[in-house]
Amino acid sequence: MKKKFRKTAALFMTLALTAGMLAGCGGDTGSGDSTSASSGSGTQSADSGDFDGTILIAGIAPLTGSLASWGEGAQNGYNLAIQQVNEAGGVEIDGQSYQLESAVFADDRSDATEAVSAYNNCVSYDISAVIGSCSSSCTLSFVETAQENGMLVITPYSTNATICSTGDYIFRTCFSDADQGPTLAQLATEEFGATNIAIIAAEDSDYCAGLAEAMEAALDEMGVAYEHYGCATTDTDYTAQIFEAINQGADALIYPNNYDTVPNFVQQARDAGYDGPILGGDAWDGTDVTGYEDKFDNCYYLAHLDLSADTEAVQNYVSAYEAEYGDSGLSAVSSLYYDTVMMLVQAMEEANSYDPAVVKDALSNITYESMGGTITYDENGDAVKPFTIETFENGVLTYYGSF
Repeated sequence: MKKKFRKTAALFMTLALTAGMLAGCGGDTGSGDSTSASSGSGTQSADSGDFDGTILIAGIAPLTGSLASWGEGAQNGYNLAIQQVNEAGGVEIDGQSYQLESAVFADDRSDATEAVSAYNNCVSYDISAVIGSCSSSCTLSFVETAQENGMLVITPYSTNATICSTGDYIFRTCFSDADQGPTLAQLATEEFGATNIAIIAAEDSDYCAGLAEAMEAALDEMGVAYEHYGCATTDTDYTAQIFEAINQGADALIYPNNYDTVPNFVQQARDAGYDGPILGGDAWDGTDVTGYEDKFDNCYYLAHLDLSADTEAVQNYVSAYEAEYGDSGLSAVSSLYYDTVMMLVQAMEEANSYDPAVVKDALSNITYESMGGTITYDENGDAVKPFTIETFENGVLTYYGSF
């Protein structure tokens, strides 16, 4: 039965497609070059002659590699936001209208070394902000340099708890693992009554290891029993860990790993005879359950929003996205990149500047109505926002509840 765990007063309050503008107007390893997509499809619909100047930004995401579907949606959401900002008149600063333009959208291939090259590509242009990246290890690879150089970075989808503590130029649109970990622990214990939990996490991933650590700290505080079983991002066989978890009497499995590995893990758990709840973090977003539909009953994960929600904000975003790109790459990641651009525009307009040193102060005090609910920031630059819980019914992704 679907359940709303905790009321969130401002959830889905306003139309996300215009919120940013209206408020302001008042691990895969690989190698290769970063991909330049100066505008991308549909980002330059307005004549530059209609504007008083241009503001450049840049984006980073995995356009190739095992997480490329995230990158596709990320780039599309980013481009859609730029397009809509310009169609609505651009960025209003000091009585002038500026065209928003992407200098480059760079490919990090979900690899930290490639991410450094992607960042360097971005800052070779005279930009006001970097939007990216998806993987925590990638974002961690360049945020210290960005902080030292006074470059504003807003990561839409990197949740590792240490990212924003780097400094006052670093923000995120997603929630932090410092919040996600305890929420997963609370979901397992309060909603599913788990008293003996097995956590199976990739130890070679900053995201997976960081999220597992945050969960374990919360479970320790709760006094709930758990066992941690390590794996690697390249693993394809989890049967040893699963059988150990079953033998320990686990009444919940938590698998905080990336979406590309989820179907394999869930299938192996069900084939081993485990029929209890399997929980995941936000990196489950984009999981393809084709051929595994019956295995995903009683599976749940934390998400940033529900794209099937009947709110005006979500429905308008989905309609606009599909009209421009079809449904390929449509995911929470795409919406987060979209919202990040819109939130940046709102911060620029509230700051009356596109100087990163000024915009960062406006951003730290912003109240932004995203598609997933109201976003504000704590003292570290971490987003304070609600959680959505998604599940699967006959293989169809379905809203379950919210925290």
